[in-house]
Amino acid sequence: MTTPRMRARNKRGQGAQLRDEIVDAALELLEDGTPQNVTLRGIARQAGISAPSIYPHFPDLDSILLAVAQRAFTILEQELGAPEDADPVERLRAVCAAYLAFAERRPQQYRVMFGAVWDAGQALERAPGLAEELAVLGMGAFEIFRRTLADCVAEGRSASADPFGDATALWVGLHGLAQLRVAAPLFPWPPELRDSVIERMALLR
Repeated sequence: MTTPRMRARNKRGQGAQLRDEIVDAALELLEDGTPQNVTLRGIARQAGISAPSIYPHFPDLDSILLAVAQRAFTILEQELGAPEDADPVERLRAVCAAYLAFAERRPQQYRVMFGAVWDAGQALERAPGLAEELAVLGMGAFEIFRRTLADCVAEGRSASADPFGDATALWVGLHGLAQLRVAAPLFPWPPELRDSVIERMALLR
């Protein structure tokens, strides 16, 4: 468990730094596996600030968790990158492998991204003003899947006639595999299952 930090007051004009530190504190609580402590008071305590100090930067807990999800998706996008000059099928396989590795290595962040800790749909009901940011959440990562699959189609390596739809199906399949691996760790998962999901959902040939 991480120890709440003792924090010196930011210098004038360093408000953005405090915003990042608030997000850092929420991430630390999540990485400790204690999502029940991810409250405004808990985050403030972890960041070494008073709870009212959060409000100039975030109006509520939903906005903090949205920022956590945004940062996690940014990290995911960076990790999904593959050399553009690589064989498109191998690039797609590498992207899928990186996705599953991210889910395994950062389980708490993954849970925030996909609703196990924070429900974006409920957040939208509570705060309709978040709609614009929620609409694009994760789309950068999805675009990597779509573009890579489209490259496979262009090279005649995939039979997909709808790269957007089939990239969506591929994402759904990978997400299900990532979630089930956590939910059923003792299940005898076939070692070739990942490749089977990729080949079927991406219509590789």
